[in-house]
Amino acid sequence: MCGEHIPAVPGLPFSAKVELEMVNQLQDGTLISHKTYNLTARDSRGRTHNESRNWINPAMSAEPRLIRIELYDPSTRTRTNVFPLTKTARQWTAGAAVPAATPPTPTAPIKSETTNENIGSDAIEGLPVRGARVSQTYPPGALGNDRPLTIVTEYWYSEDLKINLLTKRTDPRYGLQTVRVTELARQEPDAALFAIPDEYKLFSGTLQQPLAQGSGGSGGAPSIIFVGSSGFPSTGIAQAGIGGVTAPRCVYCPQPSYSEEARAAKISGTVVLEIVVTPDGRAENARVVKGPSHGLEQKFIEAVKNWRFKPADGPDGTPVACQVHVEATFHIR
Repeated sequence: MCGEHIPAVPGLPFSAKVELEMVNQLQDGTLISHKTYNLTARDSRGRTHNESRNWINPAMSAEPRLIRIELYDPSTRTRTNVFPLTKTARQWTAGAAVPAATPPTPTAPIKSETTNENIGSDAIEGLPVRGARVSQTYPPGALGNDRPLTIVTEYWYSEDLKINLLTKRTDPRYGLQTVRVTELARQEPDAALFAIPDEYKLFSGTLQQPLAQGSGGSGGAPSIIFVGSSGFPSTGIAQAGIGGVTAPRCVYCPQPSYSEEARAAKISGTVVLEIVVTPDGRAENARVVKGPSHGLEQKFIEAVKNWRFKPADGPDGTPVACQVHVEATFHIR
């Protein structure tokens, strides 16, 4: 599970522990709770370190397993995913843009009625924060619901660090999700947090970014990322770079639009989806790997459904289904 999105802002170094909790109440009143934590950091250069760990197993006293570390260097636009379980790292930088093909007819986005409320100010970890509550109400049928469904997100934002120190999201489908920044240290983090360990094997390259068409709203064209070693494709699904399989290339990648909730809350962040690119060049089976919530994940999924790819080729040159990660970074203009 990932925590708060950490923007790459120079001159505001810190390190912290980010605690995550998800509580869901069953129909008989039983509460199901999941907890974990991640360590996060940003240095004076704006480089960021963000972890992803499994949920804590309540039946065991062991620490939650660290499955991925995400590093970003804004000066070189280099992103690195570090996988401790396999001692590998995958690194990429944004490359030159390529023109898009003729667009297909897009699908209509899911609409919701959004309200915003200022809920005052407070202090968290010794820093002043301002609070806001965003309510999204979806009409019957929008999400398969038979009556209006309301999602409420409360967040407490620190202007000093440019991040949310506390976020609470109540969704009737998933319960209460809480992300809280703790053990905050406002000093320069250890430089080793932003480096790849010497014993790790590095896979790197420059990735092309497609020129998006239409109004967009993310502030930058999404990039395509090869799936990491932490995941294994389903039977019959190939993996780029394995067994002579080439990588699919997006030829029409319109930018996702901003969600009303995220725009109202002035939320920026990166969404990563795992998708399967079919032999005919379409995206299927989209699954959220990470995201800052506030409806941005759903907006990206809606956009990816309209993307078109040059499919991956198998070792014999025949198009094959291939699993990849795709990423979109949302910026408030």
